[in-house]
Amino acid sequence: YEEEDFAGLLIDCNELSRKKFNACSFTLTDFSDVSLVYGCTFDCCEFSSAKLNGVTFRNCVFLRCGFRFANFFATTFDDCKMTGSSLLDTDVSLLTIQGGDWSYTDLRYLEFEKQDMKGTLFRGADLTGTKFNKCQLTQCDFSEAYVHELSFRDCDIRGSLIDRVELLAVDLQNTKVDLEQCILLA
Repeated sequence: YEEEDFAGLLIDCNELSRKKFNACSFTLTDFSDVSLVYGCTFDCCEFSSAKLNGVTFRNCVFLRCGFRFANFFATTFDDCKMTGSSLLDTDVSLLTIQGGDWSYTDLRYLEFEKQDMKGTLFRGADLTGTKFNKCQLTQCDFSEAYVHELSFRDCDIRGSLIDRVELLAVDLQNTKVDLEQCILLA
């Protein structure tokens, strides 16, 4: 699908698989009747104010997509690639991230609580003001991420890469770290 306008539509199917969307608009689109989106590619698509309630996105690719004000009630991103996408001004309290590549994604001022995101790539992501509280973040990659006012409070980041990260700008209260990370902090 190339430059299609799906804005305001109700997507009425149980599963959506192996489709490609380029520069399409899903603004105000309701995906609530879709339970699984599998292996789809969304390139430069707009999901502003979309209702993604209860949808599981599995092995999908979102390149430079916008999700401003999207509704993520009980939404899951399972092993998805989100490179260059923006979740600015969204409520992610009930969003589940299960691995995947979130490199160079705009996650500014979002709050993740008690999530298991182990193995997720956040390389170069904008995590300004982001709060990962009580999250399992082992084996993640935070290399070169923007971290001003980032919180890892009560998290486990052991085994995660934190290369070229300004650690003085990170709240590490009660955070579990490994020996290599202790040396970087020192």
